[in-house]
Amino acid sequence: MKKDLAVCVVADFKYLYKYFYSFKKNLRLNGNYFGEILIITSLFSPTFLLPSTFGSKVKILRKKKIKLSKSTINILNSNDTKGQPNRNVNKKFQWHKINLFDTSIKKWNYIFYLDINMKIHNDISDILSIKPKKKILARSDSYPEYKNNLSSQFDKNTKSYAKLKEEYDLTINNYFQTGLLYFDTNIVNTRTKERLIELSEEYPCTITNEQAICNLYFIFEENLYEELVAEINDKISYFYWMLPDKKVIITKQNRIQYK
Repeated sequence: MKKDLAVCVVADFKYLYKYFYSFKKNLRLNGNYFGEILIITSLFSPTFLLPSTFGSKVKILRKKKIKLSKSTINILNSNDTKGQPNRNVNKKFQWHKINLFDTSIKKWNYIFYLDINMKIHNDISDILSIKPKKKILARSDSYPEYKNNLSSQFDKNTKSYAKLKEEYDLTINNYFQTGLLYFDTNIVNTRTKERLIELSEEYPCTITNEQAICNLYFIFEENLYEELVAEINDKISYFYWMLPDKKVIITKQNRIQYK
């Protein structure tokens, strides 16, 4: 029988060990969520060492790593990341997020995905009440100024970028982060995961790993992206920082931005 919803994280054992206990605690206590939590991890992640993963309300889905060709990996490792650490070198497991779009996810009607190091401060039920019918909801990466555009997600000095900009409109400024994703699993089909991998091979100029690739697929190829509402019942749904004059439901950082 198909289940309604799971809150999901994707993490290797190192991140599960470091963050899952506090993530689960905040989700239950602050987020007021007592439904199923889905962990997508690697095949041999020793979750039996983590008592916080025990119990019927925590499901573990083990997946093989996303395999990219050697030539693609070499290009990703050499991309100009504008002075930032190279994500393919330092955060290679981010590619495992593509498993969110494996057909095994269709055991649930809806998936609410959060990066495991997100901070949950308030009840998430208002967010979960917004059912993304045949859509994927996320926060814009350029919110709130919308100054950056999609081209910022790629190394512009590469052969594949020259082709990319001819195929896709990289001037759009409402492209999304993959740190928070809320989607109807009906958008996942037998080709979704495969196509995301194909795009990764075709355009290895991404400097944000799977994030840039997901934008190409869900915005241009499938037209499924819709921005998650910024404010719900006088609370900000998601913001990178805490805000001094507003309640924020989910943040990346646990503090107000230092100026």
